[in-house]
This record gives sequence, C-alpha cells and structure tokens, in this order.
Amino acid sequence: MIGILSRRLNLLNTPAFAHGVGSSLDVEMRELPPLFGSYPDRDRKWAPHVIVEKGVYHLYAGPGKIRHYASGDGVNWTFQKIVIRSDWANLRDTMVMKIADGEWLMYVTDRDNSISIFESGDLESWTRRGAAFHAIKPAPVYPRFIDISACESPFVIYYKGYYYLSTCLTNSFRFKSYSNTVIVRSADPRNFGVYAQGGYGQTSDYVTTLDAHAAEYIQDHDGNWHITSAGWRSPTPKGATKGALNIAPLKWEKE
Repeated sequence: MIGILSRRLNLLNTPAFAHGVGSSLDVEMRELPPLFGSYPDRDRKWAPHVIVEKGVYHLYAGPGKIRHYASGDGVNWTFQKIVIRSDWANLRDTMVMKIADGEWLMYVTDRDNSISIFESGDLESWTRRGAAFHAIKPAPVYPRFIDISACESPFVIYYKGYYYLSTCLTNSFRFKSYSNTVIVRSADPRNFGVYAQGGYGQTSDYVTTLDAHAAEYIQDHDGNWHITSAGWRSPTPKGATKGALNIAPLKWEKE
C-alpha cells in the first residue's frame, strides 16, 4: 500500500507517501517508513498509482508535475524522471491502464471538472490525447471561476466487454459529496462522455454511485474483487475509519 500522507495538522503538507505491506488483503498492514519525503524534492505528492510490467513496478504521482519512480520489488524505489509537466498546479490523481501490448493510457484529474488521457508506448514518454470524461451541473462540480476539478481519483477497470470509469465527484461546497464515487461505462476507454447527474446534457452511460472516497479496485488471485476508501473528511462510508485506508469486498450484480 502506498498513499497520500499529511503531516500533523497541516493537511496540505504532503511531501511523502504512507507505505505499508501485508500478507493478504484480509489482515491489517504493517506500516513502513514514509516514502519519498525529500526524493527528488519536498514538493506536494498526491495520489500515487502503481502498475507492474515485466517484473518492474512503475509508480506515477502528481500534482502539477507527474513523477515516475520504478522498483523491482514494490518496496525500494528509484526516481526516474518527470514524465508530464503542466502549467496547472493541480494536475493530479494518475491512474495507468494497459489496453494492449505496448499501449498504456494514463487517466489524470484535469481542469474544468474533467479527466484527461495521456498515452504511452513505453511507460516513459506520455502524450496528451484529450478529455475522457467531463462533469457538469447538477453534478457537484466547481464553477469555472474556481480553478479546481471535482473529478478526483479516476480509476478504470475492464469487465465483460466494458471499461468502467470510477471518479469521486466532490467539491468543498457540498460536504456530503466527499464520499461520492460515480461509475460510468463505455466500450471505448478513451471516451466516457459527459456526466450531469441525470440532467440535461448527459451522454455518459451511468452505472451506479458508491459511498467511497478515492476508491480503487483490486481483483485478487482467486478472482475476488475489492474496493478501497480513504480520506480525512466526513461523512465516511458505513463501517469505515476516518483518516485510514479501508477495504471491503465488492460484488458485481446485473440489474
């Protein structure tokens, strides 16, 4: 487990990542010393994501500049380089998915309540390919004059012919939206449409909304699915602990 970590009471002081290991998903993890406190810098480090390719772990994290680290064991990491530089300081919440041999997509929280896609053929060089998803009112989005995005924590999984995009649609004006993970689906991993919470202008194929913040999805070696939830603000999902990383079983049901 690698995740965002704040220092003391300053929730914006985030130069390092929490780090833990465990023997299974059913037991509490053992906490390790924080990662990357001053490596390669002491700037903010948010929302890491790890992908494994040919025995090498690749970690990407923002905000603003997307850093790339690599590891042979998932515990000891070496900084590679900054793979994306942005003029927007809050470009963040990376998630990388392999869609074919030599073809990876990176989903990133971007300006104007949107999620952008970057594409790579080698996990080192990334090119922006446009927006994959956009949220508009009456969804809990930020107005244009506030240069923040409500489309946090994008995560994409492939299941039975569809790509499912999960994003935490939250803004600071609606506290109830803190654990508000919206899921839409598409046959095209590059286009999930426009989401308007069922209102005018919606083109997304809406699936469901889950009570989770910054959700990620894990399929274990036995084929079982799990969902995570984290965060420091209320309300928290039922049974979850505020300020911790929580995990629960996830079951797919056809409606």
